[in-house]
Amino acid sequence: MVRYHVGIDVGKHQHHACVCDTVTNQYGKVMSFSVDREGFERFLSYLEQTATKDEILVGVEASGPYALTIVYFLIEHGYVTVEVNPYQAAEFRRSQGKKAKTDRVDARSLAAFLMVGSYKRIPAANPLLENLRELTRFRADLLQDRTRQLNRLQETVTEAFPELGNHLASLDSPTALALLAAYPGPEALAKDPSGVVVSLSKVSHGQVNQVQAEAIIESARLTVGLMHRELALNLKLRLLSEAILSLNVQIKEIETAITELFKQFPHKPSDFPVGGVQSLASILAEIDDINQFATLKQFLSHFGWCPKTFQTGVFSLDHPRMSHAGNPYVRRVIWMLAILAVKTVSPFKDYFQRRTAAGKKKMHSIVAVARKILSIIYAVLKTGNPYNPLQEVPSNLAPART
Repeated sequence: MVRYHVGIDVGKHQHHACVCDTVTNQYGKVMSFSVDREGFERFLSYLEQTATKDEILVGVEASGPYALTIVYFLIEHGYVTVEVNPYQAAEFRRSQGKKAKTDRVDARSLAAFLMVGSYKRIPAANPLLENLRELTRFRADLLQDRTRQLNRLQETVTEAFPELGNHLASLDSPTALALLAAYPGPEALAKDPSGVVVSLSKVSHGQVNQVQAEAIIESARLTVGLMHRELALNLKLRLLSEAILSLNVQIKEIETAITELFKQFPHKPSDFPVGGVQSLASILAEIDDINQFATLKQFLSHFGWCPKTFQTGVFSLDHPRMSHAGNPYVRRVIWMLAILAVKTVSPFKDYFQRRTAAGKKKMHSIVAVARKILSIIYAVLKTGNPYNPLQEVPSNLAPART
């Protein structure tokens, strides 16, 4: 039976911990320990002198990477460790009348907050899910970085050589990026026409012929670009193009690793109604154990795919907005899968068209389609049976009608 609650306020180089005896309601002295093997071993010895493992509950704030090392160190040594919402912990500290905020105050407040019982137990590490989650999140971050760099490149080309868009369909193509990295700016293109022709033919694998290459060179000679900014714009073009090409290589390497990890799952992409390896891996990696969700409602709430209800007295909001809670890495993936489904998957396409014909807003219908997709993913993972478009989702798993 748990008697001692331990709150840990985590830091970059040092953690602070406080033990609360829930029987006597007394707090021990706040101890600090360094974030290294020696510090962790000293804290472990302190816990062992306090009580047995089954009498101790350890709580930490969900504060990003700083908490991970001590969390999994304690789990590996058999201690039950839970995650506390930082916002709830801060509100609890303020409700106690504590205006000061120090590492020692936070550690003591966390120990007291554990008596409220609002926390989430952290499971033992699952190497497959941990690695897949790390890679899918890293891929999402790099994709976002690439989008920002592409936007900068587009702006720079508009200033330096606006006519280029008339000859190359997309600036994010390998052909356009390689061309701008080798010949950044209209002057560089105009100075070496024969080199440009050879380079374009090589990087495009013959898709850009000599006539097209010569048209680009002629446009470079007659460009209305801002030549007085040539030095700065040319440098930007080269560096941005090289950065995007490098990001493309990195993303491809990450996607290869994700594909290999995904093969270890008992399910294949074809078991689900829509999505490929990368999108499904992003979703499955954030689920952890499907059995932690007793109901579909809990599963949908985990991703924030549920209404943010508002009710006070006799008033109740009839059409509440979507909750902004949930995992930010997955929400966009789910949205994109819903858009793909209404275009390519017949049952979802028909469902979307029926709602549209009934006067429902298209955006609301896409939200409903996304909820159906999540419901099917939940059913597939719960039952172990692949998606069958001819079979309805079991009524105890299906979402409420909208």
